[in-house]
Amino acid sequence: MNKFAYWLVVLAFIFDKFIQSTNYSPKWVNSYLDDFLLIPIFLGSALIVQQTIVFGQFSFKNSQIFATWLVFSILFEFIFPKLTSAYVADFWDILAYGLGVIYFAVFLNYPAKKASS
Repeated sequence: MNKFAYWLVVLAFIFDKFIQSTNYSPKWVNSYLDDFLLIPIFLGSALIVQQTIVFGQFSFKNSQIFATWLVFSILFEFIFPKLTSAYVADFWDILAYGLGVIYFAVFLNYPAKKASS
């Protein structure tokens, strides 16, 4: 895994929360940046656990990444909005999750480098 790319999204999330707390963030940041960062942080964290504890050469299959996008999209854009007003269904969120999937697949989803003997 590219740890720089992982920590970049984690720091972007922290910075995003700080900016949102100041009420000076642009609307698109409030609406879509969290959605973009969700899957890279979620799957990136799971990848770190897998590679550290279970199997260093682990990486997610494309089908697993797609399934994560599908489940998150259904939960956050179809099910949760029907259960609580804290969630709002928005097609653009699904696109933001998809862009996060692409970021994860391109920059993060690599087996851990083998240590030199």
